[in-house]
Amino acid sequence: MKRVLFIAGLLSSLASAAQPQKTVAFRFIDSLFRRERCRFEVTEFDFPADIQGILLRFNNGLAANKEWFEQYSRNAPAGQPLPYDERFGISRDEYARIRNMDKMRPALKIVDTQQVAVLRLDGKITFKGEGDARILDYLEFLPASMQLVFAGDTIPFVPVINSPALTAYSLSDGYTWRLEKADLSKSLEASQLTARVIEIDLGIREPGGQVLLRIQYQDMEGGVSKANLDLAGYIH
Repeated sequence: MKRVLFIAGLLSSLASAAQPQKTVAFRFIDSLFRRERCRFEVTEFDFPADIQGILLRFNNGLAANKEWFEQYSRNAPAGQPLPYDERFGISRDEYARIRNMDKMRPALKIVDTQQVAVLRLDGKITFKGEGDARILDYLEFLPASMQLVFAGDTIPFVPVINSPALTAYSLSDGYTWRLEKADLSKSLEASQLTARVIEIDLGIREPGGQVLLRIQYQDMEGGVSKANLDLAGYIH
């Protein structure tokens, strides 16, 4: 009984601690999108040339063995990295390097620039973009009620000191919203899995002090990927 009370008290303390952080996050959002338009600079990681070569051979290896890879990935343990296979087209050591790319903290390069309209109506902040920035059309901020909605789903605020994405993008004063849901009524097998993962990260990238917004969206139905998006860019 004491253990149950302790856990309940701990969860309550975490929720209380998260509230000020969440309030600060939405104040930041409210002040960030005050203009009628903003510029969204789409970015990509600028990996060293040798890593780019490994990634190219890895992608070519998967493309050459597409049917095999689809079956291989379906049968892999859920939530675990895929075991190495020579059909990846790279060596075991090279595969280990690209699996650890999130620890490299590479520079970001701007690959596209889009103008985005900022709409404030009925307490909502919404967007109207162009090109790759059209994905922002699915994003809604509600500062008064401190809610974030993406593609119709309300995304919970994550009270963390530093998430993996914030670390990978070198974001200070960063905030994360994340939703994970799966239909467990059908099957736990990867080949039958229906699931959705949405993560929104927002913060200040150092060095440089630029505001970066990142949207990750993954949707799987019956073990088949319907969407796999990872978009990041600077907000000006």
